[in-house]
Amino acid sequence: MSQIFKQEWLAQLVDIATEAGDAIMAIYAKDDLGVVTKADDSPVTAADLASHRVIVERLAQLTPNIPVMSEESTDIDWQQRRHWQSYWLIDPLDGTKEFIKRNGEFTVNIAFIEGDRAIAGVVYAPVLDKCFYGELSSGAWLKHAGDQIKLPKADSNNSRIPRIVGSRSHASPGLEAYLQEIGEYEIKSVGSSLKFCLLAEGKAEIYPRLGLTSEWDTAAAQAVLESAGGRVLQYDTNIRLNYNQKSDILNPYFIAYAPHWELAEK
Repeated sequence: MSQIFKQEWLAQLVDIATEAGDAIMAIYAKDDLGVVTKADDSPVTAADLASHRVIVERLAQLTPNIPVMSEESTDIDWQQRRHWQSYWLIDPLDGTKEFIKRNGEFTVNIAFIEGDRAIAGVVYAPVLDKCFYGELSSGAWLKHAGDQIKLPKADSNNSRIPRIVGSRSHASPGLEAYLQEIGEYEIKSVGSSLKFCLLAEGKAEIYPRLGLTSEWDTAAAQAVLESAGGRVLQYDTNIRLNYNQKSDILNPYFIAYAPHWELAEK
């Protein structure tokens, strides 16, 4: 599908994410996480910055001519960015609040964007020892405890009652209204982009995000989910969630669906 992305890069991205995860865990083990507050009142830690440095350095070695956009380097002017045909989009530590809470539900996210689409991505959860990765033309996998598992796994939802995943740290007022429309459901709370990954694993059916996210929050996990056969659609239009199409980096509201869940069933 991609004219630029090389299949051999996927394994190298897993290595880069793992190295970044090691940098995060070195700080996770300390008493002082180095937490400061950014201009938008969101927290950032020494681990965010350490992971950022690892990923940017390694991607520069892998693809020196492909630009990188990171949550920790957002000062790239739209007039420059709008001309990019492809680029790396990373969140060095997705789920900083989960990291600070030390609940393990945080990830390293690395995505490759071509045109307006996230076509490949890696989502690595170092505490959980889970690495989800995929590319649209070849599929998606989970690497866990030395095993490599093709995604999606077998559907274990025999009841057909949808299992909904939501944010552990970012409650959304719009979610309650959406859930009322669903009818009967089960709900799970989990942090970071692991919500997408539960869908790719076949452990949940729907992830409604009726609140603000940024493009680096979603790109890698969307690539994994779509590589497994799932969908991520804008809430109001049912158009695929896309990238680098406007000057700001905020996503519209969206609904993500597992590979085994039909839209007609929502």
